[in-house]
Amino acid sequence: MEEIEKIQQKILQKSPRAFSKEIGKAMEYIEGRDIALIKHLLNTALIVAEQGFDATTIIAAILHDAEPDETFDDEILGIVKGVRHIEATTKNEDTKDEIITKYILNNAKDLRSVIIKLASVLEKVKHIEDFKPEKQKLYLRQAITIYSSIAEYLDLGNIKTELEEKVFEITLPAEYEAVKQRYEEFGINNQLLEQYEELLKRNINGLDVEIYGRAKSKYSIYNKLKKYEKEWRNPDIKSITDLIAFRCVTKTFEDCFNVLEKVMDSGELDTEHFHDYISTPKPNGYMAIHCFIIFNKISQLAIEVQILTDEMHKANTYGKASHIAYKASKSRYANPTDKYDWVEEVHNAIQKNIKNRDTYIDTPININLFQEDIFAFTPKGEIIPLSKGDTALDFAYRIHSQIGNSAVGVKINGKAAGLGQTLETGDMVEIKTQKDKVHQNMGALQHVNSQSTKARILKTILKHQKN
Repeated sequence: MEEIEKIQQKILQKSPRAFSKEIGKAMEYIEGRDIALIKHLLNTALIVAEQGFDATTIIAAILHDAEPDETFDDEILGIVKGVRHIEATTKNEDTKDEIITKYILNNAKDLRSVIIKLASVLEKVKHIEDFKPEKQKLYLRQAITIYSSIAEYLDLGNIKTELEEKVFEITLPAEYEAVKQRYEEFGINNQLLEQYEELLKRNINGLDVEIYGRAKSKYSIYNKLKKYEKEWRNPDIKSITDLIAFRCVTKTFEDCFNVLEKVMDSGELDTEHFHDYISTPKPNGYMAIHCFIIFNKISQLAIEVQILTDEMHKANTYGKASHIAYKASKSRYANPTDKYDWVEEVHNAIQKNIKNRDTYIDTPININLFQEDIFAFTPKGEIIPLSKGDTALDFAYRIHSQIGNSAVGVKINGKAAGLGQTLETGDMVEIKTQKDKVHQNMGALQHVNSQSTKARILKTILKHQKN
């Protein structure tokens, strides 16, 4: 079929030439299957190839829903197994999306399984009309609530943006069109970005500065505007202050203020929205100068300009002050912590995979994410989040206080165990309860790890002592 051959050719063009034979073998393996499935597998692999990942990832993407046999090596089979496990994980509707997201990242043996799943979801969203209505609804919801977050955690911003933009366009067409029209009306496009970049380069000439620019995505604009707009016929995009943003990365601390001076000399500074987080860093260690400038020669829009050193940018993006650390800790003013060092580790491992693709067929991406978290399962498949060291009795109380109070026994992975047994990620836990039991005794405190569990046990004991 001509269409399939074209996709195959594109995959090979975007793949490392040294391993074309191995990739071709995977393509041959899926021949003769349902046309829709073949297209999905190949388009998923094409997304992976376009992202620049190694040949093993591309091959596993071609095979990820095709049940490969033992003619393929264990590395490929392991990655495919990981993709299928992610699919199974998302089927339980009782588990919150945020918990599923963290479990997927925590449990992955090789993050290439997660990357392939992201590509698969993006491919399904792009061709959502090929699926039944109930499947469409599920895929679109999970794309936004689970996989967009995963893409952000893995520093795959282009996949995150593409997922969000496509889902926005499909699920909220009127809102999408309203934002798109305003976007075009104010001339927010790549050409405008280039004009601003050229102006900044001319004005900052003489300093060693890297300049990066971006226009805010339509979905991001929508999320901000929906807080203020009750109707979508005439959204006020100008109310968003960072429609266009530039980052000026310097080599030295002093040059940050030299850049600021040059920018101020060439445009109108909005003093109300000026923040010097270099002289006064945020509590989490974030450092940068944020200012809004109007360059009348180009437009009346105020653009955001962030100024910081390369070291600050690295810390803000991958270190203790990163957005991922904020997102994961859910605290805007969280104290600096090494808990999220994996943010930079993930970035470096992915870049290594991409860099080595022409030389090595296989570069694993093995990183332990959310190491302090444990994820156990109920018999019905609901994921229960726990902390490292938590026991089966902690698990029982996490489900419900009544379950914990009446717990008398437990099976872990089908085998009888004690309520004080420490749990590991992936354990299937079945709590045995006694109907007439209304609280644990003081001895149960020795079998739990969580302070909140201990508090609940004590509270229930004291309540019944008073009665």
